[in-house]
Amino acid sequence: MKIKSHLPLIRSLCFSVLAFSLYAFFIVPFVQGITTPDRIVLTPSEYAARADVKPNSLTGTDTDTEKYITIKLLGLIPIKKVLVDILPFDTILVGGLPIGITGEIDGLLVTNDTPDKTLRQGDIIKSVDNLPVQTTQDFATATAHKDQITLTLIRNGTKLKRTLNLNQDVNLRDDTNGVGILTFINPENNQFSALGHQMTDFATGTTMDLCGGEIHAVKTYGIVKTQGKQTGVLQSSIPANSTSQGSITQGTEFGITGCFKPNSTILASTTTTMPVATRYHVKPGKATIRTSLDGVTVEEFDCEILKTRYQNRRQDKSMVIRITDPRLLDTTGGIVHGMSGSPIIQNGHLVGALTHALTHDPAKGYALYIDFIAH
Repeated sequence: MKIKSHLPLIRSLCFSVLAFSLYAFFIVPFVQGITTPDRIVLTPSEYAARADVKPNSLTGTDTDTEKYITIKLLGLIPIKKVLVDILPFDTILVGGLPIGITGEIDGLLVTNDTPDKTLRQGDIIKSVDNLPVQTTQDFATATAHKDQITLTLIRNGTKLKRTLNLNQDVNLRDDTNGVGILTFINPENNQFSALGHQMTDFATGTTMDLCGGEIHAVKTYGIVKTQGKQTGVLQSSIPANSTSQGSITQGTEFGITGCFKPNSTILASTTTTMPVATRYHVKPGKATIRTSLDGVTVEEFDCEILKTRYQNRRQDKSMVIRITDPRLLDTTGGIVHGMSGSPIIQNGHLVGALTHALTHDPAKGYALYIDFIAH
């Protein structure tokens, strides 16, 4: 009788021991074996839904500049706290129109080899005798009444020091121009992103960062179709009487950012609203690309996301895509110059932007995740 009276307690103890054993010998090692990032990116609504506390309140781990969430296995078992980068928006105005870029180079572009080969075409001069130079006038001021100077420059991505004798011609530029596709506009403040990759100077083929500049409307006047390994181009130019549509804040390896003027015609014609999806939601499969073949009408063309790459930090070549739309392939032969920045849409969400074509297969190219562009 005494044993029967203690059966519920014995069962409870046995269950507790069994549960603890399962947790200690199976769940804990499994959880420890799960690889989780130390930092993730969420939209504002995703953070609000998953945050441990309300987004505007602070805890012992949250600060004014840093936010955290707890990653949980099956939504129940805490694994770890991770730092959260929150995108500035849930919804955007999705682009697709070509824009003209007149950019201020972050430094001075060398457009000729000097006779002594100290400088080479494509070098970017950053300073003269440790004095930063941003314009050709800066260079003239820094070199006045000198016979020799010490330069800090960037050559093919490498920082170098060079001593230059000033008894030879040096041709320099502090600006460049080009055309790309508008990716998106933040409707709350008219800030935009475009191009998706680093600015390339057409005359020298040099890639460079920008520190300012202006955006203009462009006129598209033709299409040169891709033939073999010769990549085609959407032929566009900035009209001579064009007025500024907005300013460029910066240009980096991830594209051009800036702000449109309230009266911009490009802003007025960009009216399609769309939610964004971070890289964790992008999957191989059907998608569309938004671009314009005539410079006026934005259309969506079928494509396929062939591969997504796990990237826990900002990098290029996030996705491999393939154009599948027969009309686009027939018109352009694939991905052509001038399409960089074209938005990539999957499941009704903006997920990225086109950046490069593959020369061996013009129907294929690379795209960048939208959260890398937005940050």
